Formats: sequence, structure tokens, C-alpha cells
Amino acid sequence: MEKKLFLVGALLLSLSLQINAQVESDYTVPSWTLYQRTVIAGNPNTSLLVPKDYPYNVNVTINGDPSSRIGATWFTNAGVTGGKLQLKEGNTSDFSSAREIVAVSVDVNDIMYVSSGNNNNDLVEKTGFGKGEKRSYVSNKALIDNLTPNTVYSYRVGGVNGLWSDAGTFTTAKTNEDEFSFIYITDTQSNTDEMFEISRKTVATAQANVPDAKFLLVTGDLVETSGNNNSEWEWEQWFETMKASWQKLPIVPVQGNHDTSGNGNMFHHFNTDKSFNAAQSEAAAKTAMEGTVYSFVYGNALFMILNWEDYGKGETYFSAVETWMKAQIAANSNVRWKFVAYHKNMFTGSGSHQSDIDGRTVRERMAPAFQEMGIDLVFQGHDHIYEVIGVINAGKNGETNTYATVEGAVTDQTLTAGGTREDMTGIHGGTFNVQKGVLYFLNNSAGKKKYEPRTEVQMVAAESTTRVPDYYQFFNRFGQTGEPTFSRVSVSTDAVNISTWTVDDAGVPTLFDAFKVIRGEDGATAIFSATRDAGKLSLYQNPASEHVTINCQEKIVNARIFALNGRLVKTQSGSDNVVELSGVNNGVYIVSVTTTGGVYNEQLIVKK
Repeated sequence: MEKKLFLVGALLLSLSLQINAQVESDYTVPSWTLYQRTVIAGNPNTSLLVPKDYPYNVNVTINGDPSSRIGATWFTNAGVTGGKLQLKEGNTSDFSSAREIVAVSVDVNDIMYVSSGNNNNDLVEKTGFGKGEKRSYVSNKALIDNLTPNTVYSYRVGGVNGLWSDAGTFTTAKTNEDEFSFIYITDTQSNTDEMFEISRKTVATAQANVPDAKFLLVTGDLVETSGNNNSEWEWEQWFETMKASWQKLPIVPVQGNHDTSGNGNMFHHFNTDKSFNAAQSEAAAKTAMEGTVYSFVYGNALFMILNWEDYGKGETYFSAVETWMKAQIAANSNVRWKFVAYHKNMFTGSGSHQSDIDGRTVRERMAPAFQEMGIDLVFQGHDHIYEVIGVINAGKNGETNTYATVEGAVTDQTLTAGGTREDMTGIHGGTFNVQKGVLYFLNNSAGKKKYEPRTEVQMVAAESTTRVPDYYQFFNRFGQTGEPTFSRVSVSTDAVNISTWTVDDAGVPTLFDAFKVIRGEDGATAIFSATRDAGKLSLYQNPASEHVTINCQEKIVNARIFALNGRLVKTQSGSDNVVELSGVNNGVYIVSVTTTGGVYNEQLIVKK
């Protein structure tokens, strides 16, 4: 027994000497954690250690016009400042004569590393770090501008004491309307080694199967723990385990409820456009974390990234977001498609969240606004199931919302028996004409965590909480794949083609569903020809330049001006019959007037 105790003591002493031979502050936080785990396992591996001045968590994000600029972010240890980004055209590892951009560095002090809310005892045991331990960092950001469209660039970051990151690449957008593709995922939501491996495999498989992807859209819940317990170890692992993908794929991040933190972890890790908050004069109109409401145009599509995690700010916030959206649409009136991405669902069939008050609050406030603005397609998150919902026409009847499926908007679907967890409705594929409504889409989740779909009976029983009568009618393909998923989204002027793939344990993708989104053959002309009634509505002057006067026999509720492709150009609420035409370009339009007696339409020519 004494000999055995002596041997154990000698082993512990040996391990202690090996640990003490290394000093944590000499190495990067991620590498020290990896090394510490080998020490705890009894097999110390010093080759894992990386000098403290080395950059990590490197990524680039869409920030403004993707044809001419992009944002970059990386972390360094506390006290490691003075970093920069080097940039060079082409796919290269030679950075001689490279353009250099000095980083803007911000201290990120005393944030939770291993969270008390992690529920990850295995991590604590393997690292030796106690729950509640904190770490400090420096967040480094560089905005790369004055780029040439449709050009491959190589970059690296760091440079402190001659230490640089591996080279990454990105390609700037074209300035025309050529077709392009991107990857859409959501809810990686990982906090264990196993979960991060699933997310890594999903993203790597997506990248291999969509090699022409211009960026990756992730609609929230990148990590698991939230609030004051937001675990920086989880953010660290999100970037480090998927490092090979982020070196070649710009990210379009969306804030989810699990990404919300008073420490601003997500804000410190991404460099997105912050002009939304800068434009707000009221505190209640600003997002809690900057850079979580932003937009960009890629090809022939306007992308608007929204943050519904701040829904509790109330009408001031919703009004600010709606006003901002309308401004983005007006500023980009020439684009064909209007896409929205957010995390917290406005429409869902999940048993976990369909009855949630937050989703209902956002839906009741914003679904009619989406309808009015002519939003085409929405990318959602939060509910970890697969659902194609719509085409939905949302409106108001007094204070009550109305929701209706758009008749004839969906074609080319196939039917199976349905009724299973994976295939609730038996409705597959389809072509969705969003000319008169909005299509809401969620492609399950890219991680391990899954939720369960509700049946029609369950949805009927929950109507008092959802306030959506006959909710089940809105669902097309609907179910739980049981496996992580990704979607390829290809956007052309004529159509948006979306294919969603499951990824098995071996990383093999299988096509789960595919559908097409269109916006009608004849645009607004076809929509309004049947309701045109010149006997009850006339316009003066027509052609018009600065304003147009509506002559109508009935009281006007609102007036809307549409381009012939169905794009909403201008809305005026109230009984005022004079519509100002500022911001309306020369061309032929449809003026649609809602009155107390009906809806009437007339053609308008704008000639300035």
C-alpha cells in the first residue's frame, strides 16, 4: 500500500512540475485550454501551446456593400494590441507589399469563460477550470474598404512580434444581377465537444457541397448559454472548431436569444454595420448590442438582418425597425428580391415555441408590415424543425390581425401519406409565387438539438395563445429530420431555388427538400387588372411629376403605389388624397387605393 501511495504521489508531483514549467499568460487562451486538458488526462502535450501574441477567432463578415468592403475581427490575449490586417489580391500566401490596415482594438475584460449555466461538467473536469472563471481579451476589428468588385483577396491578421494568422480568402461581389448562391444554417447552439463536432461537420459538408457559396447566413443561437452566463469558451470553440470554413467563407450573423449577453460576446466577435443604432435618437429604439440590425445588397437581392431579441422595448423599437426597413427598400428600389432574416420566429409549428408570447408579439406587430413592404422570403431560426410556411397574406381587421393563404400561389407540389414526425403534412417541394404574400422558412438546425412539430389537433387546441385560426393550413413541408441540416440558396432575377440537405454521422449529405420561389409572370399588371375600376377612381394629373391627386367617390383609407414588377414603392395612410411623388422615379406604376367600400386601382405615369 505504501509503495502504491508513493507511486501515485510521484505521478502527481511529476504532473505538477510539468504544469508549473508552463505559465498560462505566455500562451493564447484557446491553446492553454487545449494543453490543460491533456494535462488533466495525464498526457501533457506542449506542442499544442501557441505564443500569447498569436491571433485567434478570426473571421470576416458582410459589412455594407459586399462588392467594395468587408469587416474583419479577431481576438488576442489581454494586453496584446497593435495588430493589423494585411491584404493582397489573388489567392496567395505571399504578403510582401501587402496593403495594411491597423486594427481598432477594444479591451474585453473579465467575461465568463466557463459558465455556471454551462451544465457541462465534463468540460470542467477535463480543463480543471471552475465554473464562473473569467478571462480578459482584446477584440480587434478592421474595416476593409475600396475593394475591387468580383475579385479574390487573401488576408492575414496579427503581426504582433511577427506572429500572423494563417491566410484566409474572400471574394467581393459582382456589381451586376448575375445568379449567386449562399449557405443558410441556424442554431448550431453547442456547448460540448460532441455538439461542436456536429456543427463543424455540418458546416464543412455544406461548404463542400456549395463550393460557389458567397457567404454563410446563420440565423442565431450560435452558442448555448446566454445572459450573464454567456460562456466565452463556447464562442471560442465556435470559431476554432470551424476555423477551416471561416478562412474561406464570410459570415452573415444574426443574434439569437442564446447569443444575448450583457458582456456583448457576439458584438465583440463580429464586425457588421452599426449604422442602425447611430441613426436612432431614442434609447428604446436602439439594439442592446450594436451591429444586430443591418442590411446589404447582393446581386439582385436586398438582405435585411433583424433583431427580435429586443422586442421587449415595445412600439418605439418596432417603429424604428419598420421605418429603417422602408428606408432600405426605398434606397434599393431597383432590386428584384427583398429578403429578411431573424432568429425568433414569427410563424412556426414547433411545440416548444408556437405559443410563446414573444413570437406572437412580433408576428402581430410586424406581419402586416412585411406584407405592406412586399417582403418576399423570410429566413428564420429558433425552433429546430423544418417548415415551409405560406404564402401568407397578413393584414388588419381593426385591432385584430388577419392571416390568409394566397389562393393559387403554390404549384408543382407532390403529396405523400404524411403523418410522421419527419413528414407531418405529406407536402413536398413546390413553386411559391410570393407576388401577393410572404413565404416564411426554417430549415431545422445545424446542430444536435431538435424540437418536435405540433399536430393539427394540437394547433387548434393552442389557438387561444397563438391567435392564428386554422394555423395548420399554412404549412407545406413540415417535420423533424432528426439530423442537422443546411440549405443551398441560389438567387437569380427569375427565381430563388432552395435545396435543404441532412448530414449524417459520417458527414454524408442527403437531399431532404427542394422548392422554388418566384414573383409572378406579369407582375402587378396581372394582379390589379381585375380590380381596376375607372368609374370610381381617377388620378390628376396623369402623367404626374411632383404629386398626384386621387379623385375617389368613397373615403380613402390608404393609397399604395406599386411598380409593374409588384414592388411596393410608396404608401400613404389616411384620407389625404394628395400623394407626394418624391423618391418615385420616372416610369409606369399602379396606384392601389383602399377605401371604405373596396380596393380600386389605376395606372399612373410618372414623368419628371
